[in-house]
Amino acid sequence: MKKIRRILCLFTALLMLITLTVTSVTVSAADMSIKFAQKTITIPVGKALTLKPTLTGVKASELTWSTSDKAVASVTKKGKVTAKKNGTAVITAKKGKTSAKITIKVGKRVTSVTVKETAVTLCPGETYKISAGIKPVDAAYKAVAYSVSDKSVLSVKGSTVTAVKTGTSSVTVRAADGSAKKASITFTVIDPPSKTPDAGFPDQRPDADAPEKRPDPDSPETPPAPQEEALANFNTNISAKQLTSRMGIGWNLGNSLDALGGSGLSSETAWGNPKTTKKLVDDIKAAGFDTIRIPTTWGQHCDAKGDPDSAWMDRVQQVVDYAYNNGMYVILNDHHDCKYYNIDQMVADEAYKQESIDKMSNLWTHISKRFKNYGDKLIFEVLNEPRTEGSAREWSGGTAPERAVLADFEDALVKAIRATGGNNAYRFIMVPAYAATSDMNILRQTKFPADDRVIISVHAYSPYNFAMNGSGPSEFTEKDRADLEWFFKALDDTFVSNGKAVVIGEFGCINKNNDADRIVWAQAFVGGAKQYGIPCVLWDNNSPLGQTGSETFGY
Repeated sequence: MKKIRRILCLFTALLMLITLTVTSVTVSAADMSIKFAQKTITIPVGKALTLKPTLTGVKASELTWSTSDKAVASVTKKGKVTAKKNGTAVITAKKGKTSAKITIKVGKRVTSVTVKETAVTLCPGETYKISAGIKPVDAAYKAVAYSVSDKSVLSVKGSTVTAVKTGTSSVTVRAADGSAKKASITFTVIDPPSKTPDAGFPDQRPDADAPEKRPDPDSPETPPAPQEEALANFNTNISAKQLTSRMGIGWNLGNSLDALGGSGLSSETAWGNPKTTKKLVDDIKAAGFDTIRIPTTWGQHCDAKGDPDSAWMDRVQQVVDYAYNNGMYVILNDHHDCKYYNIDQMVADEAYKQESIDKMSNLWTHISKRFKNYGDKLIFEVLNEPRTEGSAREWSGGTAPERAVLADFEDALVKAIRATGGNNAYRFIMVPAYAATSDMNILRQTKFPADDRVIISVHAYSPYNFAMNGSGPSEFTEKDRADLEWFFKALDDTFVSNGKAVVIGEFGCINKNNDADRIVWAQAFVGGAKQYGIPCVLWDNNSPLGQTGSETFGY
């Protein structure tokens, strides 16, 4: 009997152990997941839909549903959402500590997605920036997503397509509001034509067999010898890299002297900014900025011959002096004058090309003579974002022939500045690639003037979707940080480590009511560039504080 009791006790203990074991494998929060297929869905007012997330370790009947704004969108216990009025509400599905959120935009859904081109031809390494149109213009959510049919032929990052190898692939642009509207572009990637000297492909590789080229003192292209008195305030011994390492953080006087509209001196306030004062520049200096970039439009202040108006020149010099006499580095450029030189037309018409070169060389001769005796803290920037306005590849690096004609153009402008002599024989000059792109593929293909005092000018509103895309995310992620680190390392590998100085002439991040993320982004951006001695100049257009969305670069 005792033996039977012992067996029963042992059996009971085993049952208890089995029960405990079963209890221990009950699905935990770590094993549960709730996922929505989309981040955002648009619903017209009065319409309803039932949300059905993908569930792991949890049943639909166990979910608790809630809405951030019942007045905009309500939700039932079974996940049925009803759109009440235009606006945004966040719907949450939850069990315990596990949850998922989806944004509901109440308003008009996208009815069509269009693209400028349905067929594009590229060579390996070239890029194309997709410009998508959304209708209606007042759609509640206008973001789009991109997918590629053959990733071995094309890669897509944001709206930028990069050709990887020869072949054919398509990119689909799809509305992200759940409407399923889309458009497609077929890309054909072909081998580039032979790189003959006149094919328009700049080649910067040194020729080991070519004899060393030295300046010819009798050549008319050699800058005249500067006068000793003119060089009294110019350190001719520092290199471009040494200069840029001293420039620190910079600030752009945006939308002021570069504004279009008005007449004469009134154009300075044509875009709503106040007249620039010495106090403003003093305040910028006191805030810790060591460099100021003064974007300046000249074309509308020139006569029929292309000679700039003396009153405008005096005003520009006055603003330059506010900063220069304050000990700041000053970048003076030519801005918004693309209509005075059409890159595409320069490619097609040699006579027009020469006319444009003569016109802009004349302008820079006037500017150079006015500022001839300024020291090395005054830097010229020959062009802002030179490009063919309105072209399909306006913001994606242009074409090889366009880049080649731009190289000739900028080389002529640098020579025009040098020819004025004095300090300008040593003046540091900033020169951008096509559209001042930050695309490393295009930058590596660009031929810059063969002048050791030329500084490469880059505009980088990066990473694009966070920093410049009004419909992009408001959170600065670790991937964004990694992308910035890669970019600055690429600039160093391509230019800085090889003796070529770089300045980020414009950078910025629009307001999405995300100041905490913008601060982290700013630290990552400026800190990342500083590692390689690359100064950054913040773009400030004085957009109203508190305003959000595209072009809100008001600081």
